[in-house]
Amino acid sequence: MQALLNDNPNWHYHRSGALNLGEVDQQVWIKIVLRNDSLIELPLLLSVNNNLLDSITAYIMQPDHAILTLDLGDSRPLMQRPIKHEAQLIPLELPGKRQTTLYLKVKHHGALNIPLSLWHPVEYLKYKSKFNLIYGILAGFLLAMIATNFTMYTFTRRKYFMHGTLLLLSVWLLLVHLYGFGYRYLYADWQWMQQYGQSLLVLLSTLAIVPILRSGILPISTASYVDVGLKYLLVSGLGLTLLCTLLPITLALKVAYVFAILAVLYFFVITIKASLNKLSQRLPAVTVYLCLMISLCYQFGFELGLLSGALLERPVTYVCALFVCAYISYALAKQYIFERESHIKQQEQKLAKTRAEDALLKEKLIIQEQAQQDLESSIDERTFELQVTLRELEEKNRELERLNMEDPLTKVKNRRYFDKRLMMEVRRSRREQTTLSVVMLDIDHFKRVNDVYGHLAGDQTICAFANTISKHLKRPHDEVFRYGGEEFVILLPNTNVQGAQELAEQIREATASCIVNIADQSIQFTTSAGVYSAIAQDTKNPTLFTDFADKALYEAKQSGRNRVCIYQHTQET
Repeated sequence: MQALLNDNPNWHYHRSGALNLGEVDQQVWIKIVLRNDSLIELPLLLSVNNNLLDSITAYIMQPDHAILTLDLGDSRPLMQRPIKHEAQLIPLELPGKRQTTLYLKVKHHGALNIPLSLWHPVEYLKYKSKFNLIYGILAGFLLAMIATNFTMYTFTRRKYFMHGTLLLLSVWLLLVHLYGFGYRYLYADWQWMQQYGQSLLVLLSTLAIVPILRSGILPISTASYVDVGLKYLLVSGLGLTLLCTLLPITLALKVAYVFAILAVLYFFVITIKASLNKLSQRLPAVTVYLCLMISLCYQFGFELGLLSGALLERPVTYVCALFVCAYISYALAKQYIFERESHIKQQEQKLAKTRAEDALLKEKLIIQEQAQQDLESSIDERTFELQVTLRELEEKNRELERLNMEDPLTKVKNRRYFDKRLMMEVRRSRREQTTLSVVMLDIDHFKRVNDVYGHLAGDQTICAFANTISKHLKRPHDEVFRYGGEEFVILLPNTNVQGAQELAEQIREATASCIVNIADQSIQFTTSAGVYSAIAQDTKNPTLFTDFADKALYEAKQSGRNRVCIYQHTQET
């Protein structure tokens, strides 16, 4: 690295698009200059969106002129990476108002496709979580199909189910390898497998189709030379698989992809020549081979440097593999159903020969079956009636529970539910060490409203006040409760005193501008609020929050009403 800096090389600028240098025999240096214009240190992640690069060495220039060296690449054990992750991630810390220079030394056996992206750690976590969720669902779906085919093999002993299991398993392993999860979870310290796994799995996943074709699951030509050709293809493919382990990595990959593409073309030809009257019977198989061809050519294009960018951000390979596996599983199940139906028909023919002799016995069996059906029907009806009754009872219980914790006048939660919720939030505040805020609000001079306008007007005023509070609560966990009479309380988890005070001020201002129209009279009213915020320490005494908030409310009342006061306490609750 020091020699590179002393040579003062002439750098070539690359300003847009993915960096694709094609096949390069020697190592490549990449210089990246980043500037942080903010005053604070900025953490970033530099992602090299190619999991199959052999070796990446990052040199990060530190403010004290030291050089931080980080090693990545699939030719090194996973434990040597700075971040133990399937992706190639380089952690960066950019000092405020400084420029940071980063040098990357990249070595690879084939085409150098180096797509780079810069992420904030939080944003990368969001992106990767979503990506892994989708990938996990699809990978789980493939595993489910593998398990289904293997289970069918164990029960039926049909060889084509084992062939399907091997095909789906090889495709699944290829996807796991391409996406870097094999390197992370299966063979983190086995660099040879990480280097040669792609070529081996491409060959095996292609060859696994041959036994399925020979089983007659997919339509092919019935000519004798076709079966002979498939045998030679299988034997030569297995031999080539062993040979690839001795070849250089670049040559092994090219040989594997060329052989796989030619094999799929052969599958396509013998399918087109199949002696079927309807094209619709051949179309699904042709579509399968087309998907295989697209997937192989797409991957091979990256290996040759014809395509650039992040391979895994385009779901071409995964979509094609998913379609192929789904159709193969469907074809295997269809074949089993066809064989089963044929077997059933044979049994029916045998039974037809003895129907005359067994007529009396059959009649008795019919009577018994009818009685059994009547009994089962009666049981089903009673079971259904019981389920309906239980469902109605459950709905009634839920309705009673809702009414038990809801204030009938304002439709907000009542004091009983507030006590339970307060205990939960106090424990959460203590456990997570987050600030819990409680706001107590009370309608000013409410007795005067009742005395002047009547209790009905007072009830409508309370409802209008509750609606005003509810409209200002935006977060899902923020909630208002009727504490008693014209007094309400708001629970604000993970909210500091400034946020609680600001919310209380907004509610106070909205209340002051609220007008309740009753008949030909208009009622205006104000509110006072008390705020208390702290990190809970004593979970056995949650009422301290309401006590201190109530004291702040009392202070607001004594200070002239229509105001917000904060309770100041020297110790945490």
